[in-house]
Amino acid sequence: MAGTKLVAARKEIALARKSLDGLKSAPSHDEEEIHWKEFIGRLTRFWNKTESALKGDPKFFNSPHVKRVKTALKSDELIRYLSQARHADEHRHEETTDVMPGGFENVSTRDPEMRVRNPKITINGVTMNVPPPPGYQRRAVRAELRLRTVKNRDQTYAVPRTHAGHDITLATVQTYAELGLAFYESVLDDLEQDGWDA
Repeated sequence: MAGTKLVAARKEIALARKSLDGLKSAPSHDEEEIHWKEFIGRLTRFWNKTESALKGDPKFFNSPHVKRVKTALKSDELIRYLSQARHADEHRHEETTDVMPGGFENVSTRDPEMRVRNPKITINGVTMNVPPPPGYQRRAVRAELRLRTVKNRDQTYAVPRTHAGHDITLATVQTYAELGLAFYESVLDDLEQDGWDA
């Protein structure tokens, strides 16, 4: 049964999940972006409220839970990016997303991860579409909201390619959000299991 110390933190996780659900069902890129910004803000508030609720216990700051999050914020590409994207949006009013136009993609029939969107070639000033080469097929794709590189305090943070030592193969905003939420939910679960929510 849940305790009382992490009530505010649990609410932030629930609101982050609600933002993720909104992101998945958003009918437009503008609404996707609204849910994305809400999502990254909720993750930051989750950790801030967790630290605030437990700051009176000196053992907390030396616990494996704090070390796990602090290490991830420094060295895990995804967790660091989520935090820095929120800072860039909140404090620098910097755009964290772009819309990749729809069109066509040439997709490898052997490896669906091998794909090129809207391939074009320019010869003598004339630009034309590139037909799929052998071993590739062409398919229509819709426009997608994509993350972009962000800056905070003169540091640049590229769109993450890895998380928890694994490659992120499907680079969609939803994938990044799902992985980030799973990380912070596991932090909350571990805190509750170890009795920090008494």
